[in-house]
Amino acid sequence: MKEFGLLLTAIEIYGFKSFAQKIVIPFGPGITAIVGPNGCGKSNVIEAIRWGMGEQRASAFRSHRMEEVIFAGTRNRKQLGMADVTITIDNAARALPIEFNEVTITRRLFRSGESDYLLNKVPCRLLDIQNLLMDTGLGPGAYSVMEQGMVDEIISEKTDNRRRILEEAAGITKYKVRRRSTWTKLESTTADLTRIEDIIVEIQRQVDYLSRQVGRARRFQELKQQLDAQEILLGRLRFFAIRDQLRPLDEELERLSALAESGYTQFTTREAELEKGRLAVTEAEKGLQEVGQRFSACIDEIHEQDRQLATARANLEASEQLINRTTAEQEEYHRQLNGSQEQLLQVAADLQQSQTRLEADRQRLEQGELEGAAAERTFQASRNTLDGAKRQQVELLRRRGESSRTLERLRTEAEGLSERSRQLEAEISRLAQERDRAQEQARQAQERWAQRRERLRQVQEDQQAVRQRGAAVDAELARRRQQRDEARRALETEQARLQALEQLRSSYEGYASGVRALILDSPYKGLFSGVVGDLIEVDPRYDRAVETALGESLQALVAPQVGGVLEALRHLASTEGRAGIFPLEWQMVPAPPAVELSPFPGLIGPLAPFVQADAALAPLVGRLLRNTFLVENLGAALSVAGSYVDQPLRFVTPEGDAIDLGGRVTGGQTKGEDHGVLGRRRELRALRTRCAHRRAQLHASEGLCQSTQLRSALLARRAQSLANQSEALRDQEREQGHLSQRAQGEAQRLGSQLEELDREHTRLAERLGNLHQSTQTQESALEQLDQQGARLETEIAQHEQELQRAEEGRRTQAEQLATLRVERARLVEQAESLRRDEQRLRHIEENLRQNIERSQQEGERAAQNRQDLGQLTAQFTTRLKELHDTRDQLAAQRDQRQERWQESVAQTRQLEELISKLQRELNAQRERRHELDLKIAELRGRATHIQERLREEQHCEVEAMGRPTEEGLDLAAIETRVEELRQSVQRLGSVNVGVLDEYSEQKERLDFLVQHRDDLLSAAEDLKTTLNRIDRVARQIFLDSFTQINEKFKTTFASFFPGGEANLLLAPEMDPLEADIEIAARPRGKRLQSISLLSGGERALTAISLLFAIYQVKPSPFCILDEVDAPLDDANVQRFVRVLKEFAKSTQFIMVTHNKISMGAANTLHGVTMPEEGVSQLVSVRIGGEEVGEAAG
Repeated sequence: MKEFGLLLTAIEIYGFKSFAQKIVIPFGPGITAIVGPNGCGKSNVIEAIRWGMGEQRASAFRSHRMEEVIFAGTRNRKQLGMADVTITIDNAARALPIEFNEVTITRRLFRSGESDYLLNKVPCRLLDIQNLLMDTGLGPGAYSVMEQGMVDEIISEKTDNRRRILEEAAGITKYKVRRRSTWTKLESTTADLTRIEDIIVEIQRQVDYLSRQVGRARRFQELKQQLDAQEILLGRLRFFAIRDQLRPLDEELERLSALAESGYTQFTTREAELEKGRLAVTEAEKGLQEVGQRFSACIDEIHEQDRQLATARANLEASEQLINRTTAEQEEYHRQLNGSQEQLLQVAADLQQSQTRLEADRQRLEQGELEGAAAERTFQASRNTLDGAKRQQVELLRRRGESSRTLERLRTEAEGLSERSRQLEAEISRLAQERDRAQEQARQAQERWAQRRERLRQVQEDQQAVRQRGAAVDAELARRRQQRDEARRALETEQARLQALEQLRSSYEGYASGVRALILDSPYKGLFSGVVGDLIEVDPRYDRAVETALGESLQALVAPQVGGVLEALRHLASTEGRAGIFPLEWQMVPAPPAVELSPFPGLIGPLAPFVQADAALAPLVGRLLRNTFLVENLGAALSVAGSYVDQPLRFVTPEGDAIDLGGRVTGGQTKGEDHGVLGRRRELRALRTRCAHRRAQLHASEGLCQSTQLRSALLARRAQSLANQSEALRDQEREQGHLSQRAQGEAQRLGSQLEELDREHTRLAERLGNLHQSTQTQESALEQLDQQGARLETEIAQHEQELQRAEEGRRTQAEQLATLRVERARLVEQAESLRRDEQRLRHIEENLRQNIERSQQEGERAAQNRQDLGQLTAQFTTRLKELHDTRDQLAAQRDQRQERWQESVAQTRQLEELISKLQRELNAQRERRHELDLKIAELRGRATHIQERLREEQHCEVEAMGRPTEEGLDLAAIETRVEELRQSVQRLGSVNVGVLDEYSEQKERLDFLVQHRDDLLSAAEDLKTTLNRIDRVARQIFLDSFTQINEKFKTTFASFFPGGEANLLLAPEMDPLEADIEIAARPRGKRLQSISLLSGGERALTAISLLFAIYQVKPSPFCILDEVDAPLDDANVQRFVRVLKEFAKSTQFIMVTHNKISMGAANTLHGVTMPEEGVSQLVSVRIGGEEVGEAAG
């Protein structure tokens, strides 16, 4: 192995095919043989090596899909989810281009279809492993793995397989791979040149057009810059003017908030007093309940004492009964004990008599056994004599059978040779006809060559047309994808906004901090059904009207019961928060009747019907919107309100304008108005609708992309189909050129076969004469054997009579002996029965004594219980008298506490009336604060609108810029200047502002593409030069290797066939990289001819000699032979083994075989067995050394 530096040292298999358990198979230098019966999994070891080396064809492993190599389970084992093979190679001499002394290659496949490759336990690609093994003879499908089928392919008429092996040995595989890669790059470069030329023409047209638009765009930019500066200045003046208006309003709101705080403090104090009163009521109720509970407990205890007294009396009576019963039981147990003792004495006497009879019967049995042994010896002697005679008869029959089979074989062989003679005559006639047809085929091949050339030209024209259509479809596909991406970005923007609003809604963002504190994370959040704004459904047309009408009530919490409201507000006060709460149980009281208005122009009707709520919340909504009417606009509201000035009415419009209960008119428009509770819900609905529309747009765009992509794929498939047709036609054109030469060679081959068949016909006639003489000799020998058989049959009949007499004597003795044994068994069983009776009676005696003792103890316990129960009855009687006295005292206390509870309830009702008055005052202050909030919100909304407009349109922050400091700024003059600039911009009409950037971008792109086209032209020339160089180098390397292999082939063939010769032939006048490779061989005594005329064994040895010749030119580090010796007879196997041992000095061989001669040549034997159905195991033995051991996991 030092010559090559590579050694396959081990393979580890787990889950591959029939190897359900992990096995490690060691390999050493020399020859390793893998043996075992058919179907046990020998070939699975070879397939595991090929699979681990990277073989990708499932058919190479006798499978349809690669997942089928994973262990599929048996009746007793579950299937595995992974196959794992690890191959270990000794690389001490660095024969592989990797800096490791030992190289491990691992391949894993999972049932999901995923696979992993590892090199020295580091993940890698399949390509990395293929590159590592390339040109070493270890790649998948290389000559390092030889199967019986591969030998047949090598010597068949198809030359592609033997060319692949020779190319691998020559080391030009990587050149062919590089040539295909270079050719693909050249085709891609040519296609890129065509596309770039088309793009350059289009972009040049765009650049010419854009150059004419640049002047107007620059004028537009100058005017736009002036307009932006004036709009910023105007926005700053308006923003700080609003700031000045807000200052006094904020001060008034702060003052009202302070007053509200004072009123709320007084309200809270009174509520505290009310809570104390309620607490006193609760305490009184609790005391009343406590006395009542004690009274009830006393009554219950009286009943319990009565029950226990009755129970004690019943238990006393039961104890008396138990004493009487135990006395009677003791008398009965003493009587049974006396009877049991008498039975025990009788059983002991019977047992002594049984032992005496057993001893007498034993002596008679021993005498019978001696007489039976003598009869058995007489019988065995007679049977041995008969068996010897029969063995002589069997041997005679065997010899007669062999003679008969020999005679039958000779007759069958004679018939076969006669049939073969007739077949040869027919074959000679057929070959003559085929030789004539071969000459006609040469002429027809030339005609087909011209047809293929014309067809090739047509296909190339179709290829050009498909490429042009494909470029157009690719451009359309790019545009469709851009539209799809724009639709996706729009959808993502809308969804992000929708998600943000949903999050704001779920976290109650925009609500008062007190509302959020109570409903989100307070211990009282379970008291509330929700917020008013979330519990009602409003007609989308009148969202603003309802928001204006309800105001702060939209943010109020809803509590089903009033209980717990005060505790929740106190908790909120401790966190410095505020919130409004509507207890629904107060809303059950009927509300005063609402005002009914007469029909009036612009009056739509009451607002309440446009607000939906569940049954529990409907009364509250009715109260809040009582006397609130919906009108078409503010003008109609003023007209209707003027007719009902004496009524407390509220009017609202769909835009949110309103006239409140005090007659205040509110109107106008502010940005951000829609961000209230209902406005946010309205925006959520709108966003959901837009998202659905965006999804539909995206779906349509994706459909268009898919259809365009399908068209592109169809064109690409058509282009590939045409390319395949073109390549196939080129191959056919070359093939037709070869056919004429092959036809001439075929005619010569057929002539040689005719001569060979004539010689074989002569040999057959000589063999038939020899067979006739051998047949007569076998018939005489068969007659003599029949005579000897008749004599033996007479002797056997006499011996059988003697054996029958001996058998009768033996049977008589056996029957007498059986009778004695039965009698003895009966006596033994009788004695055993008496012993069991003795043990049973002793056990009964012991149980009776225990029962007497137990009955005495129960009687004593019953007497003690009778005494204890008498004392307990007296105690219960005394306790009952005490409980009746306690019951009378508790009844008096209950009446006193009832009076105190009634007084506390009256005081609590007075405090509730006072708190109601304070509530009305606080509501009036809240109305004024609400008005100020609306005014401030309107001004701040206008300021925010200015901020956002400048931020969005001018990208500036107005507060950061500060108040304008220039002197003499006239707001009206600035507004006039802004309007003039806007008109100037409008007069320019539609101007593409981005034309400047677009012009620069397109010009730059045009320059880039022109440069890229020049680079591609240069690259195409370089690729053509590379192709020519690859062909030249590969051709020279192949011819050099072919010459060396041919020389070695001649030498190796002569070692297999001493005196023979062989030769490899390339088809003349063809490219050596494409020419057919023929094999001509001549064993000793024959003339040089094609290997198809050789026998099966000769063809197999010829193929093996070619493989060994390849090893000599470029040795493979190890070779796997899978039953390649199967078609060889013993003589050819001896030749094969002799040469194999010579090569084993420098090459490692792994061989699957059934042949004993091949097994004898191995240094190590691995036996594959299948002790469990469907699961393979391994036993290894090193020849001439110790047993390696069992590798069954």
